[in-house]
Order: sequence, then C-alpha cells, then structure tokens
Amino acid sequence: MSAQLQFDKDGITINGEKTFPLCAEFHYWRMDPRWWDDVLGRLIKGAGMDMVASYIPWSIHEPFKGDFDFTGRRNPRANLKGFLDLVHKNGLYFFARSGPAIYGEIDGGGPTDYANITGGRSKRFIELSEAWIEAVSALWKEYSIHNGGPLIYLQVDNEICPADTWWQEFLEQRYPDIEALNLAWDSQFEDFEQAAADQAFFRGKKERIGGINWKSTLDVMEYKTRAFPVTYGGTLAKMFRKHGTDVPMMLNNTFLFLQDWYAMQEAPEIISGGLDHYAYYLIPGDSYYWDYLYVSLNTNICHFPWSPEFQCGSGMMGFGPATSQHQKLVTLFSLAAGMVGMNYYMFVERERWEGYCPVTENARIRPEWFAHRHIFRVLREMDWVNQKKQCRIGLLWHQEHYWEYLYNGGGIIQPDDYTVVGSKDYGHLSQEPMWFYVKTLIDTDTDFGMADVRTDLSQYPMMIYAAPPFMTPEGQQRLVDYVKAGGKLVFLSPPPHLDVEKNACTILTDGLGLSRGEAVNTETRIGNLNMHLSEAFDDLSDFQPLLQTADGKVAACRKQVG
Repeated sequence: MSAQLQFDKDGITINGEKTFPLCAEFHYWRMDPRWWDDVLGRLIKGAGMDMVASYIPWSIHEPFKGDFDFTGRRNPRANLKGFLDLVHKNGLYFFARSGPAIYGEIDGGGPTDYANITGGRSKRFIELSEAWIEAVSALWKEYSIHNGGPLIYLQVDNEICPADTWWQEFLEQRYPDIEALNLAWDSQFEDFEQAAADQAFFRGKKERIGGINWKSTLDVMEYKTRAFPVTYGGTLAKMFRKHGTDVPMMLNNTFLFLQDWYAMQEAPEIISGGLDHYAYYLIPGDSYYWDYLYVSLNTNICHFPWSPEFQCGSGMMGFGPATSQHQKLVTLFSLAAGMVGMNYYMFVERERWEGYCPVTENARIRPEWFAHRHIFRVLREMDWVNQKKQCRIGLLWHQEHYWEYLYNGGGIIQPDDYTVVGSKDYGHLSQEPMWFYVKTLIDTDTDFGMADVRTDLSQYPMMIYAAPPFMTPEGQQRLVDYVKAGGKLVFLSPPPHLDVEKNACTILTDGLGLSRGEAVNTETRIGNLNMHLSEAFDDLSDFQPLLQTADGKVAACRKQVG
C-alpha cells in the first residue's frame, strides 16, 4: 500500500487530509523503555499532538563496528523497532532525524568514533556513513507510511556546517587557471592546492565570513553556504534513497552566515528546509525584529515552512526559565509569521538540557504540559491548520547583501544576548536601509513579509527595495518582470545598477527606464520631519513628483511602466 504525502506551503496532507504538524521531540534512547508507551500515548498524544520526532544516534545503534542493534539485544534503550511499534500503536506519525551527524549534546555528536576520527564531513567520513545509512534505511523502509508504518519525514543530517571537503574542486571549476584566481583574489598562490589549503582565505578576515577581499569573499561564501551543503546533503539523501528510504527528506536551516536556505533546497532528493527557531528573548531589545525577519524569510523561502527544532524546555539565557506564557507567545508569533507547524525540542526532557520541559525524564508532568495542551486545543478550535497567511507587501532580501554586511564587520542576525542587538552592530553598513524599514514596518503594525528575490514575487502586490545598489543579473531581471506583470516596486534606496562583483549592470534600470537623480547629500525637512536627502529628482521629466522638501527639492517620485 502506498500513501499520498504532500508537503508544501500549506503544511502536510496525508491521503487527502490536512495534518497540523505539532510534533514532540522525544529521545527514546535517553529514557527507560518502560515509560515509552505512557509518554507517547498519555503525554504526547494526550496533549493534542500528532507527531513525535527523535534523533537516531549512529553510535548508540552500532556499539561495535559492523554490529547494528535496532532491537535492544545489547542495550534495551537501542530498541528502535520497539519504539516505532509504540509510536504506531498510539496513532502518531514519526519524524526521523537520523544523521549521520545529529549533535543533540551527545558525546561525538552521533557518529561512531571510527567515523569521527576521519574528520567531520570529510570524503572518508561520507564513505563510512553509507554503512549506517544502509542499516537504518532498512528500518525506514519497513516503518514507512507507504508500508503502513508511522514514518512520514526524514532529516538526513543536522545543522550542516561547512567543511573544505570539495573546496579545491570548487575553485578549479570556478577559475580556468591559478593566474585567474590570483588576479581576482589579489594573491600569489602557485597552484589550486596551495590556495585551497590557505585557511586565511577559507576562514576569512572575520570568524563568520570567509575571504580577504570582496571577490574572494564571494567565492568562499558561495562554497560555504551553497555548494557545500547542497553537495553534502544531496550525497547523503541519494544514499538514503539508494538503500530504500522512500519518504520525503529535508535539511534544517540554522544561521544565514552558514547556509543559503534557498540553495539548500536544490540538493538532490531534498524537498525543503526548515528553521531551527529559538526565540530566547522575543521582546527585549531588537530581538523581536530579528525573530520576525528570520521566521518570515524562512516562510518565504521554504517549500514546507515549519520548524524541525522549535524552542521548548530551554531557558531564556539571561532571563531564567522560559515561562509557559513565553512558550505560548513564541508559538503564536511564529504561526502568525507564516510557520505551518513545529517540532517542540525538547517536549520530553533529557540530560544536558535546561529543565523546563513539559514532560520529565521519568515520565512525570510539569505545569508546562498543561500550558502546551491548552494552546494546542485553542489552535485546533480555531482551525488553524486551514488558515493561510496573506500580506500585500514584501521587503526584498538578497543573500549577497547580507554577505557584504558581514564583510564590512556586521554581526550575525541572532544577538548573543539582549544587550547586543542588531542595531548596535549596524552603523552605516550595507543592510542598514533594510533593517531600518523592518523596524519601521513592525512598529507601525504594517503587515509585510520578507521576500527573497529568487522566490515567487507575484504573491505581493507591492515590493520594497531598501538595500545596496548591487544585485545579480538574474535578480535584476526578476524585478523587471515583476513590475511589467503589474507589481509595484518601491525603491527606498538607489535601485541596483551593479552586479554582485560591483561591476556595471543596468538590466533593471534599463528594463524599467529608470534614471538616477542628482546627488545632493544634504540635511533637509519634509513637513515636520528632519531627513537626509541623498538624491533629488527635480530634472526627471518622465516621473511624477510625490514628495518635496521644504526648499523645493523633489525627494520622491513615481514612474508608470508598461
């Protein structure tokens, strides 16, 4: 028997019926098996959840090389078959997070020692991983929903971080010879092997971004955030498929300085990403704005925009325990921003976590359990599974703009604590216009969504561009097509007229017949508002003036295209 599975922007549909993916992370191998059934039935299904998830640690299930244990014959807690039987018995679906790398604060991060010593995500590590993938895929095939089992979804690895596994091959494909690379990088390497081995370039001038000059930064970030995760994740996914895993597969999204979320979905056999979301603060400082940007961008980019790892049971760092009220707020905030479901990590407590989980390690209930059951009931009574987020304004995002912001010294989006917020790091860096309008739109209660220029822009009647004046030729053409199809495009900073290497590229300005204004760079006023005016548009004859300064300068204008 074969089930019909559909994962898309609206959520999950199984055999024609929509399923609200409210999922509980429960590490079976960290709990006495005597309590598994009670936790799955009374405390997960009983809380109003339909799915359960777990990491599947390779090292637990292969205690000796070549000896795989999925029945508990060596260790009762390794009885994955028995656990999956109980998942099925209790009417739950299963989301498998089976590695090879899982992290999960387990010694070695999931893989066996003999695999780890070869180097994380190296070619030899990947070769050794195939034995694990083959062994566990036999279980996935047996317990697949297509075979009447509970498994509906698989995460092939966890939190992919870049390694230099294919770095030399990437450079050899990108440049015809070492002289061309040296010219672009302003370097003096003798060959590609030497260039690839130079960690000063691969790690870069700042911890979170590679490269020394802008061109080398573009190359390093193209590899780290796109080529590596797509190649690595796709290689693992093809192994799972080769050995019989027949359910949809995903990669999880973490930080934008490590991953290009859009590109990761292009990995072979991968249907979507999904944001690991820890809203530690949400309210203090600027964290609320950052959280909205992250969740909204994930919603826009991902084919199935849920959270495979959603904060639950962990504290608020400098603010102590994550209260039940905070958990409810984070859930509603994320759903309102466009998420279609989440996996609560950890719903069932484990060691090396922070001790506020709804269910304890010995299967007891904390007060947080009642709070979660209540919010789940409210969401079902609201029929949230059939609601759809709609907004008419999109704020454009271009990945290379974020890279330039990092290159110029900016910090990552997620602040390390509430006193180090995005605006403190921004100054006059490249993303300042966008950040300013993110805050302004939220503060004025204007409903908007982040929109990657590579996604479907037609869903937004109006798009806002507030960014540096460079963009890929493909991105510029997409904006031309958007306007000519009837969309309204508002430039709150000069329109892009350069490509990402900062060379002249006027596809957008030529395509829309745009002219640059006169550079004035002066302080002025519009009504009672003090402002800095960088360009004036007094001499543009084919534009309709919209705003004038106190001294008569045209500060904003409009042009009809098409």
